[in-house]
Amino acid sequence: MNYTFTLRTVFPYLGGLVAAAEMTLTLSVLAILISLVIGAAVAVMRRSRLRVVRFAGAAYVEVMRNTPLLVTLYIVYFAAPAIGIRLSSFTAALLGLSLNAAGYMAEIIRAGLIAVPGGQFEAATAQGMTMGQMFRHIIFPQVFRTIYAPLGNQFIAVILASSLASAVAVEEVTSWMETVGANSFRFFETFVVAAVVYVVLCQTINLARLQIGRMLFRQPEARR
Repeated sequence: MNYTFTLRTVFPYLGGLVAAAEMTLTLSVLAILISLVIGAAVAVMRRSRLRVVRFAGAAYVEVMRNTPLLVTLYIVYFAAPAIGIRLSSFTAALLGLSLNAAGYMAEIIRAGLIAVPGGQFEAATAQGMTMGQMFRHIIFPQVFRTIYAPLGNQFIAVILASSLASAVAVEEVTSWMETVGANSFRFFETFVVAAVVYVVLCQTINLARLQIGRMLFRQPEARR
């Protein structure tokens, strides 16, 4: 029996797909922002002069990078209530995704910190800057420029990883795909549509990143 590929059976469910795509995008963008903040803090911890602080930062990175995201989501959503912490599906997915991504963000940012010449730290200290002032005005602007391109890959990884949020009942694109496939029995068409949506979402974030990069790092015109 020949299989006939048709998208007509998926059309009635496209309204739900729009809402699911919005949920995926919202979850991904928030996770990217939160993981950037956590990752920056952990990266600074790993460069600390205090051994216990360096150990804590390194331990966080190793635990998160060596624990599957799905396990982290299960711990946050299913195991945490056992100790009295109850979170909504969205909050649990956001927390799990952010904590996991922060482990990778920390290493990207740490690489950027290593790339900053040691003289920059010494010069900032000699000017009487506090640690916060030094990182805000001197170090992080240089780090950001260095790591901006590698961050793009991590942003896309976060979007793709958000598909696991369906495991904790978040109604995003993968959840829509599973539901529509089960209802319509047209799994192939449903999977293709979901794949296209993920490609569009990833490229949207990537193009936005490129455009922002052009604006931030625009070279001044040479004087004539």
